[in-house]
Amino acid sequence: MPVLAVLSTMLVASSLAFGQPSPPVANLAPNLAPAEIQRLFDAFVLVQAQESLTLTDDQFGPFVSRLKRLQDVRRRNEQGARRLLRAAQRLASQPNASDELLQGELDTLDDHQQAAGESERAASAELDQILTPNQRVRFRVFEQRMERRKLELVMRAGRTRPAPAPQRRQRPDPRR
Repeated sequence: MPVLAVLSTMLVASSLAFGQPSPPVANLAPNLAPAEIQRLFDAFVLVQAQESLTLTDDQFGPFVSRLKRLQDVRRRNEQGARRLLRAAQRLASQPNASDELLQGELDTLDDHQQAAGESERAASAELDQILTPNQRVRFRVFEQRMERRKLELVMRAGRTRPAPAPQRRQRPDPRR
């Protein structure tokens, strides 16, 4: 990944963190894949968390690994839920989909969401083990703030990106 793109993305993220206006996102990192942007934001969250929570040197190493695990658990759970929901949506769009099949898809989605909640709570509990109660409270507030900043970043990126050109349907060639 080009260094300029990484630095540009971090610049945007840090300007959000400090409430300063940022340059247009589309101009800074036009070729970054969503997964790359997510990884950069995760790294930014880690740096900001260290400062926000005033982690000790002894806490920092375990915090990094446990925060990364929590982020991975959340990401896998979200991807799994999206996959199951797409499958249910495809089935629901078929004219011959029975209620029993649809209920089975919904049950699978519900089971996934319950398991996802349990795995996220377990990962959060592991992270909480190394934090003081004061840091745990600050971490909860910090997570909300970071989620809000991520949404702001996505909104800014959407506003600065040019609209895609409309797709034109090709008319069938009457000579064929």
